Order: sequence, then C-alpha cells, then structure tokens
Amino acid sequence: MCMQKDKKLHILHVVASMNRGGAETFVMNILRTIDRDNYRFYFLCFSNNHFDYEDEIEQLGGTIVRIPDIKDVGIIAYIRAIKSVIKKYQIDIVHAHTYYNSVFALIAAARAGVSMRIAHSHCTQSEVNPPLKKRIYFTLARVAISRYATEKIACAKDAGRALFGRRPFTVINNGIDLQKFAYSETIRRDIREAYNLPQDATILLNVARFYEVKNHNFIIDIFARYHKEQPKSYLLLVGDGPLRAAVEAKVAQLGLSRYVIFTGVVADTEKMYSAADVFVMPSFFEGLPVVLVEAQANRLPCVVSDTIDSDVKMSTRMTFASLGHGADSWVSEVSRAVRKGRADVVADELRYQYDINHITNQLVNIYKGVLDG
Repeated sequence: MCMQKDKKLHILHVVASMNRGGAETFVMNILRTIDRDNYRFYFLCFSNNHFDYEDEIEQLGGTIVRIPDIKDVGIIAYIRAIKSVIKKYQIDIVHAHTYYNSVFALIAAARAGVSMRIAHSHCTQSEVNPPLKKRIYFTLARVAISRYATEKIACAKDAGRALFGRRPFTVINNGIDLQKFAYSETIRRDIREAYNLPQDATILLNVARFYEVKNHNFIIDIFARYHKEQPKSYLLLVGDGPLRAAVEAKVAQLGLSRYVIFTGVVADTEKMYSAADVFVMPSFFEGLPVVLVEAQANRLPCVVSDTIDSDVKMSTRMTFASLGHGADSWVSEVSRAVRKGRADVVADELRYQYDINHITNQLVNIYKGVLDG
C-alpha cells in the first residue's frame, strides 16, 4: 500500500545500518542541515538492531526502513524488497552508499522507474585482501554500477577512481559543522576528569569502528612503544565493533589496561578531540575519513597512513606515515607531532570546502536535477 505523497522530495539512502561510521555520519550531517520542509529522508537498512542514530533520525522526521540482508534472502528477493519500499514510500531518488553492493539497489531503482539513481563511493576498497571470488564480483559490480547509476559521487578522487574507474564523477567532500568541533580548553579539562586522566598527560586518540581495515592492533603496537618512552601517556579508543574484545585482550596481555581506555560509542564524539594531543590513524585504506576532517577542525595534530587520500590534508599538522616502516617509525612521527602541538588556526581550505552548509548545497543542487528530468 502506498503512502499519500506530500510535496517533499523523497530520498532513499541505502546504508546497511545507521550506526556511527563515516558514510552514516555524512548522511546524518546532511539530514541535520538540509531543508526538511522540502526533503524527506528514508534509510534502507538490513538489521533489526537499534542503531546509534535511530532516535535522532526519528526526531528529525526521517524514517528507517528495514529489509532482510541480501545474504539471507538472495538477489531476486532482495531486489523485490527494495522495489516494494520504493513503491510504498513513493521514492523520487535512490542514493546508495554501500559501495559494490550498491549495484542491486540501483537495479531495483531502475526497474521501479526511479529517474535519479546515485552511487556514492566513500572508500577506496571494501575489505582487506578479498578472495578471488569477491574480486571478480567487484569487477562485475563496477561495470553494473556505471550502467545503472545516473549520478556518480565520491568523497575524494581516490574513492571515485576506485569505484568508477575512468568514468566521470563528482567529488563532494565529507562536510561537518566546523564550530561544533572547535578546540576548547574547558572541554579538554572536563573530558580528562570524566575519564580520570591526568591534566598533564599526553593522550593519543583514535575514533573508529573495530574492524580489520582500521588496524587497531598496529595502534596498540605504536602506543606500547610510545608509552615506554613517555610513561605519562594514555590511549583513547572511541568506538565499538566485532574486533574490540580481541584488541582488549592484546592490551591486557601487554599490561597496558590502565593506560588504554575503550570508551565504546559516545554521543558527543566531538568533545574527545579537545581532550587529545594527537590523532593516530594507521588504517589499511579509507576514502576521505570524516574523523580526520573533524580532528583538523579541532586543530589536532594527525599521524595517518599514506594509504589515505592526500586530499584529506588541510593542515600543517597532518603527517602521512608508511605502514611498511613499522611501529618505531610511527612513534617518531607521533612524538614529533606532539612536540609541534595544535595548529594555530583552522585552515581556510577546511573552513570553505568542508563546511556542512556548503556541502549540503552541493548535494541539493544534484537532487534538484530530478525536477528537471
């Protein structure tokens, strides 16, 4: 049964879940900023769990729509389910954020007669060392996505080339509310008190879900060596995920449990940056991580892997390091970053190109194209 259509543009975001992650945070930032009198967001998810952003989505007038995962029901039933959602909610635009798996949502949208079908690339690959069968699927999916997507968007050039190859695409940066992430001495003091951290301690920070791609084991290796040199240092790990227990076990085995704080998912992530002295991100791959935009908005020094798109650098306090150089090399870079301290000002490039209002306007201009079709 179809809903009665209002005058708003109905946009279906295909996101798998709405927990705190890069793509999910990007969409939430858009939802918070967009004119909700003219746009209504639906979120297509594949889990019955309660999501981190679920309550806020409802408060902002969005709707989470759940269907079975393709792995549970197969391709045909999955496509039918998406077509049913499109019909029920009278969807005008399908905006798919699930990388290679976007292809099935785009096929369903095309068959349902949706004129604007957006494929949005948020990373440079979907997993570490995929088996041959998956690599073949990825190759075929790229071809199909290019066929069924009417619009192609990427968070950075490398992410766009990874999914779309040489085909043209539009880069839309991962925008944030810059003021929300501004450095604050008061917040720094309060967060350190909340986690029983000395005010004069050196704090390393990572904000990420506990997945293989985030390379948490290497973060622990880096901190273990750094802590030997700087005993009054701590590591804050913000986030959750399936590998958290294994990382906690490694920390305990190294005798570092007192100095490594696992915060889990926190609602006010923006405050964690002010508490820290350096952000460390040795990911195997990324697109253009929202957390690095947030960290630079806080003027926080960052040491990140050189596998991350260089477009993310908008501060003199951003350092790229090679995963092949080992933990000792990273410790040297972290030490150097701590000595330099925070940047004096937020870079103009960050201020103008990553402001959420500017980014939302870019996306709205694309969405408006459906009215011209």
